[in-house]
Amino acid sequence: MLDQFVQQALERARIRPSRAKGQHFLIDDRVLAEVIRAAELTPDDYIVEIGPGLGTLTISLARRVKKVFAFELDEGLVRYLRNWVLHDNPNIELEDIAFNKYVLEKVIERAKADGAPLKIVTNLPYQISSAFLHTLVEYAEDIQLSVVMLQKEVAQRVTARPGDPGYNSFSIYLQTWLSARMVCDVPEASFMPAPKVRSAVIRIRPLADSEKPKPLNRDIYFHLVENVFRQRRKQISNSLNFAFGHLSQEQVQQALATAAIDPVMRAQDLSMDDYVRLSDALDGMGVMAKRNS
Repeated sequence: MLDQFVQQALERARIRPSRAKGQHFLIDDRVLAEVIRAAELTPDDYIVEIGPGLGTLTISLARRVKKVFAFELDEGLVRYLRNWVLHDNPNIELEDIAFNKYVLEKVIERAKADGAPLKIVTNLPYQISSAFLHTLVEYAEDIQLSVVMLQKEVAQRVTARPGDPGYNSFSIYLQTWLSARMVCDVPEASFMPAPKVRSAVIRIRPLADSEKPKPLNRDIYFHLVENVFRQRRKQISNSLNFAFGHLSQEQVQQALATAAIDPVMRAQDLSMDDYVRLSDALDGMGVMAKRNS
């Protein structure tokens, strides 16, 4: 039972969990099983785990894969992992450094040199969620699969579809490169100590080339998406005028007509395909990705 393991580990390590550091240790066997199942692990896999904590997930991963690269900053947890976990799991490489894209690049190089599939499986420290997700987009082609536990609100934005409350510009940005789906909810009681927010596990994989939207001009596409969502509840004709303030009303109507988009639709209800068509229509009109101040 995970709750017993965690309690014993905390006593061995003489660690008192710090809420200020976001230390909430998973004690739910069901959730751990869901994470392992969703990761589709193979004996050849290289795995990145960020914030291994007491090693509950780390050990489960190490038993199933070729190599686990674990990144932990807390000195007490690093000491515990080295004293109690690494000896019996020689395929775990523990680094007491912050995870960032430069660290990831080194792991990517090693995985490629070994011909190993690279996956990220982690109960992510919530304070780095945004930076991590942007890194995931940047290196989408190098990471076969990610299974990530996040604050539920963030997970809902990542997986949101048109019309969902969490659907925003970041949803579209991420889904331009990645496919994300919800795996399971994680209630507060699944952790010791219990956090004040609910969590969720999501599964993220890179889109195949045939699945990716292909806007003719990416600068216009991302400028469009980012700016119309600042007025997400307004009609798209008004939001578009806000995003490209140098356009005349006639040009706004022309772009919407070319993209086959009803001018009264709201920005939050348009799909990624709608935005690609609208971006291409604007590009065809010679519109630049800028707005008059």
